[in-house]
Amino acid sequence: LMNSEVLLLLINFLVLDSLSIMLLFLFFFALALAAVSPADVPALKLQRGNCPPFWFSFEGRCYKYVSTRLTWAEAELYCVLEEENFVKSLIMNFDPAQGWTWIGLSDIHKEGSWMWSDGCPVKFVYWDAGEPTNGGEIEHCGHFNFGTELKWNDIKCSNLFTSICASRIICP
Repeated sequence: LMNSEVLLLLINFLVLDSLSIMLLFLFFFALALAAVSPADVPALKLQRGNCPPFWFSFEGRCYKYVSTRLTWAEAELYCVLEEENFVKSLIMNFDPAQGWTWIGLSDIHKEGSWMWSDGCPVKFVYWDAGEPTNGGEIEHCGHFNFGTELKWNDIKCSNLFTSICASRIICP
């Protein structure tokens, strides 16, 4: 009789253990069925639009994927430098002499509060050493390609320079 009790306990254990394994299997199977597959995400056709090489256009903005792993601050700096490099290459393409160029930068509404002409606040600066100075005059506009490092400078808005145009739907 003792052997039959052990046999019954062993059978109950195996049945319960098999049931547990089956439930676990069904749980994972249900999870797999409920998971969103990449095919469920609508594919967007990448378009260059008027963006620079390796950048793509979407909703009026240009985007670039950077595969290098960076901290947030490093990524911000990288993107700022990319934008500066793009503007520099655009100017060099049309003006190999790299003359002074308007970039849509002004503090005309409030001295020292620099804004882009589309109304967005300036989130990065590329001023030449010691700039902006207001030059002893009323210098409310910013231009590019100043000094040996070809950076920003403030100057009177009445000067005649080439210019770079940009537009945004909203401020970043």
